[in-house]
Amino acid sequence: MVDVALIRQQFPVFSVPSLEGAVFFDGAAGTQMCSRALEASVRASIENNANLGGHFSTSIIAEQDLDRARSAAAALLNASCAQEIVFGQNMTALTFHMSRCIGRSLRKGDEIVLTRSDHEANISPWLELAKDLELTVRWLPFDFETYGFDLSQAASLITERTRVVALSYANNVTGTINDVAAVAALARNMGAIVYVDAVQYAPHGVIDVQALGCDLLACSSHKLYGPHQGVLWGRLALLEQLIAYKPRPTLDKPPYKFETGTKSREAIAGVGGAIEHLAWIGRTLGGSPVNGSQRNQIVSGMHAVIAHEQRLVQEVLAGLEALDEVKIYGLCKPHDLQCRVPTLSFTLKSTPSAVVSQHMARQGIRLWHGNNFSPETLHALGLDQNDGVVRISFAQYTSSEDVQRFLLAMQHFR
Repeated sequence: MVDVALIRQQFPVFSVPSLEGAVFFDGAAGTQMCSRALEASVRASIENNANLGGHFSTSIIAEQDLDRARSAAAALLNASCAQEIVFGQNMTALTFHMSRCIGRSLRKGDEIVLTRSDHEANISPWLELAKDLELTVRWLPFDFETYGFDLSQAASLITERTRVVALSYANNVTGTINDVAAVAALARNMGAIVYVDAVQYAPHGVIDVQALGCDLLACSSHKLYGPHQGVLWGRLALLEQLIAYKPRPTLDKPPYKFETGTKSREAIAGVGGAIEHLAWIGRTLGGSPVNGSQRNQIVSGMHAVIAHEQRLVQEVLAGLEALDEVKIYGLCKPHDLQCRVPTLSFTLKSTPSAVVSQHMARQGIRLWHGNNFSPETLHALGLDQNDGVVRISFAQYTSSEDVQRFLLAMQHFR
């Protein structure tokens, strides 16, 4: 059982007088930063502010901080080694970068498979690559029963001509968790590279890249209670094989050859702090031994968070389904909760989504509306790209009281 009051003590934002009573339902766009992440970033900016590779103390400690964060990210994703972790500005930048590196080995007429269920950050980089190299793009359609991609079509789309399959772990509009492992198995049989966008899934589920069978997986720290920084995992053999776009003096081995320019050390340190926060939940609320591995602590903490968030989803679904004007886009039945993350989108029959968003802002409830950078999903659902949906998303610090305040505010539209 998650103690929300204890969790909130780890987030300085809940002590800001001007934000007293604020409800944060905007986690799918970015969560609040936890104390451990903030403290690690500040410490790196003040005490260890130096470039890497020097023989003096601040540089040495800065490198140790980076190594710790890389090892923590490896534990989070269950990587084989820390060398499989690449840091970058954000998931979008990392995906553009890696798509170009992969593109060095592709030829005109090669095929890539994308999905109508993905965030644009895992679509546009591949479309741009396809345009430049004259690749053929195949689309895995949207499934109106699961509100994710249509798994039944994957076998016919992924063939011996497929070179890359790019897909999302969880849809950032509907919340559906996609069967990544099943698609990865099909792609692997055809020799294709599988690239996974795990941005929406990472704050709400246990990631095990070994079990998934993918080749590359990216997520974002700012949706995982840390600073703005992207994290990418790649199979070491593939990272070694890929030819990176890099300055000539940069080491020609992973992960360094993919981390161009001066690293954002303070942000990377914050990533380590955010992951340590998840481990703290495992030790404090998840029953994981203090002397256990960081991986086991993270997994225990995540299971505690999952149970908490699923209870909140069930509560809000019951309230929204009681409102005649509301149409929910996503899985709603209690037995489907394990197939979704706590991100829900809906529309009101007679009220624009922007009006709902504005009303909630006046009530101190922070949420988003629009296409949420997922135009393919909105198009599949037949919704207006500009007004889109109202999207709410829960986090580990969300309380039942927050949900009830939101449902009470929704009474305005009855």
